[in-house]
Amino acid sequence: MRRLLKNPLGRGATLSMPLLMPLLMPLLALTPENARAQAPDSAPATYQNPLPVRLANGTLAENCADPALLRDQQAARATWYLFCTTDPVSRTERADGDPAAWKFRLMPVYRSNDLVQWDEVGDAFTGLPALAAPKAGLWAPEPVWLNGRYHLYFTVTDVIDALSPEPGCDKDSAIAVATSASPTGPWQVGDALVVPPRRAAAGKGCDFEWTFDPEVAVDADGRGYLYYGSYGGGMFVQPLSEDGLRATGMPVRIGAAGRYEGAEVVRHGDAWYLFASATDCCNGPLTGYAVFVGRAAGPQGPFLDRLGNDMAASRAGGSPLLAQNGNRWVGVGHNTVFPDLAGQWWTIYHAVDRNNPYFSAKDRLTRRVALLDRIDWVDGWPIATGPSDQRLPAPSLVPATAPGAVPAGIELAPRATLLWRERFTASRLAPRWRWVRKADGWRTGAQGLQGETRKTDLHQSSNDAGVLTTALPATGDYRIEARVRLGAPDDCCADPVQAGVVVYGDDDKYIKLVELAHRGLRQVEFAKETWPVEEGYPRYGNTVVGTPGEWTWLRIDVRRGGRGSDGGAGHDELYTAYSSQDGRTWVRGGSWTHRLGGNVRLGLVAMGGDGQRATFTDLALSRLER
Repeated sequence: MRRLLKNPLGRGATLSMPLLMPLLMPLLALTPENARAQAPDSAPATYQNPLPVRLANGTLAENCADPALLRDQQAARATWYLFCTTDPVSRTERADGDPAAWKFRLMPVYRSNDLVQWDEVGDAFTGLPALAAPKAGLWAPEPVWLNGRYHLYFTVTDVIDALSPEPGCDKDSAIAVATSASPTGPWQVGDALVVPPRRAAAGKGCDFEWTFDPEVAVDADGRGYLYYGSYGGGMFVQPLSEDGLRATGMPVRIGAAGRYEGAEVVRHGDAWYLFASATDCCNGPLTGYAVFVGRAAGPQGPFLDRLGNDMAASRAGGSPLLAQNGNRWVGVGHNTVFPDLAGQWWTIYHAVDRNNPYFSAKDRLTRRVALLDRIDWVDGWPIATGPSDQRLPAPSLVPATAPGAVPAGIELAPRATLLWRERFTASRLAPRWRWVRKADGWRTGAQGLQGETRKTDLHQSSNDAGVLTTALPATGDYRIEARVRLGAPDDCCADPVQAGVVVYGDDDKYIKLVELAHRGLRQVEFAKETWPVEEGYPRYGNTVVGTPGEWTWLRIDVRRGGRGSDGGAGHDELYTAYSSQDGRTWVRGGSWTHRLGGNVRLGLVAMGGDGQRATFTDLALSRLER
């Protein structure tokens, strides 16, 4: 095998031994003194999201989804390239002069000498490669320095019939690679696929797994690993061939089907870390995309979260790293992780401005801009500050400088004063409870409140689920907690069976936190529905929290006014979700903002599909102090 060395300052990049010494010269010469001299005069001391990613005409790019970073290994001056997925980048650009046709750039590339200010270089490709079908998308670029050349891995959403096991299909996705002597191209695409289309378990017709989102990392022995996959089938890892042009060996599952996509893998210390994104990437202002992380002893996993839950398991593990926090940024994900020249770690990822979410709501074109935030490593785990919306210190361009002293991302727990607790062990429901559409068969007893899930729902225009409700405080901040057991088998269910709590304004305006079982995946879903909405806008959005247990504890903290308001209007409430597998250790998820007002009720629901036992106990309402 050709000897490969991991680039200490790049993203999974490698240096081949024959070319190593010439390339080491500029790196070895980058001392603190001359690095200061090389730093651009305009290098900013601070930055604020979104990153200024500038097009060739001087305007700001309005999109950089699935961002991936590449350090130029041959430049004497520190230089980075930012690759983005195929998408429009401007509201004004049109394809072929057609005013109705959005111009989809084929993976636009930007350059920076300071990791903050980015200028357009051009698109990676001027036309679709020969192995891509005419309507294919080229998604999720992964640029890597490998064997003395630059490699660009990418998703082809639809390959030509000659490369597909089933001609005539339009979802036979695959991983391809191009090579170049320069990060700016030109890129030469190989004739063969790195990972060809993979049939789904049924193995018939045009039913294929989602072979998306390539990621490359290299171990200490110089062996490269390719990570790929998405919701359709899950995420996998395979060793790369020595030339990096094909996956070898058997794929190993590292992410549960239906749960993760957008893998990013780095080594820090002796451990390997898998960053992956969950839920819908592109749902306008209700996008709940979020980044989770797991840790492993080797590059092929298993990747376990802080509590030991496997990210590939049916009860999917993953510790939240980046999630919407109530400011304008939602849908944060598909990140890249890297150190600056001082060794401080950072992440660039895309996010949606909920106040300006679309190129076009009618065309369902969500704008996803590039954000930058710092990562600190605490007790062997990464902690991120974002998504940030204030001015912050910029990455360092000077080696060996000390990073800032205070890791962010940690806040004190608020003090909660119990108002009431309900265990449902009496012979009948307390008078405080009343039904919105009574669900038959619910009963109280020694085990708590039990009922069976029904094939009903509380979703957009499908509002036939029974909701058992009681009053919530009309003013002030409060906390809801409940202990819930969803007695469904782990391979449940064709329908999204769920049980949990709702902050209920009405059938079309609520916040929901439930344990959910669907197609063999168990997770805690945190959702928002609102109405009315602008034409073309979504009514419902969801994100996910921690791993459900045999029993799952659910918590919603509700804060009114202040933080979470849209631009200081001060009318939004902020709803933050937590879950726990034991009632003691809580996992914090994302936050939704909503305007439900004071006339809301606490609801219990068991819905989505028939016949699964749902049990509620230890339901508590507490007052939160600021």
